Amino acid sequence: MVFLILIGLAAGLASALLAAGVAAGALLAVPLFYLSPLPVMIAGIAFSPLAAALAAITGGVGLWIAFGGTFLITYLVGLGGPAVGLSYAALLARADPAGRGGLVWFPVGGLVLLAAGFATVSVTIALFGMAPDYETYRAAVTAAFQVLVVSQGLPAGVDGHDPLAMATLIAHVLPGMAAAMAMVSQLVCLYLAARAARVSGTLARPWPNLAAFRLPPVTSLVLAVVLALSMAGGLAGLSASAGAVTLAGAYALAGFAVVHAVTEGHPARTLILGALWVTSAVLGWPLLAMAVLGFVDGMLDFRARMATGKGPPAANDR
Repeated sequence: MVFLILIGLAAGLASALLAAGVAAGALLAVPLFYLSPLPVMIAGIAFSPLAAALAAITGGVGLWIAFGGTFLITYLVGLGGPAVGLSYAALLARADPAGRGGLVWFPVGGLVLLAAGFATVSVTIALFGMAPDYETYRAAVTAAFQVLVVSQGLPAGVDGHDPLAMATLIAHVLPGMAAAMAMVSQLVCLYLAARAARVSGTLARPWPNLAAFRLPPVTSLVLAVVLALSMAGGLAGLSASAGAVTLAGAYALAGFAVVHAVTEGHPARTLILGALWVTSAVLGWPLLAMAVLGFVDGMLDFRARMATGKGPPAANDR
């Protein structure tokens, strides 16, 4: 028990240090900020969920002491809490209902949706904590954007662009972008933590076939609901749009899984996958195509059609 407490304290301090750069206003520390859930997840996956919970509490208290109570709430809601939840869910298992004597682990698709949910909730709390209504929120974003324009020495209306219109556009897309970044960072940290646990021999669950993961069928219904809610306007509509973006991101990951699965054994597989990931990172628009592919695969199951004769995927893979 003492060992787990020490692990939790060390992981929490490491996580707080990674997040502290942004709290102190250092722009170059943003990448480290998004990696701050990693020590908490390593503690949870490689050691114990209790160690992860202690790490999250330690990190939050450390930021509270250094920067104030606002950072405690921000850390627990946006970073530490999701890290504890994802690391705990990743190790959930139940007896195989098919009676094969094994365990069915929490599915990868469920972890992706859980990350989407955590990201949406954190952005929603941030929105309503930032302003009581949309106009106040837009005014705050506009003021921040104008400060940025002045600090960069750009004249108003440079290149024919209206700074006020740009600020309004940013106010609309910012929640979705923030939710997408939070979701991706959580999943990347979860992957890295599981890899670290696997290398050290402390990963309790077998490594899943990521190319076989599927989203639950209810995902499409949830996406339709949040898309409808996003039309409502106001902060509620912005929150729903953040949820829609994260679910679209989940479908994009499913689309990438489809490509990984159907190119298995192809001589140009490395070239195809490398080009796809690079163009997606640089251009962005291939992500939309991947989201459509993932959505269609959820209905038509391309992988099952092309994998005839290979047998069904293991329960752990789905």
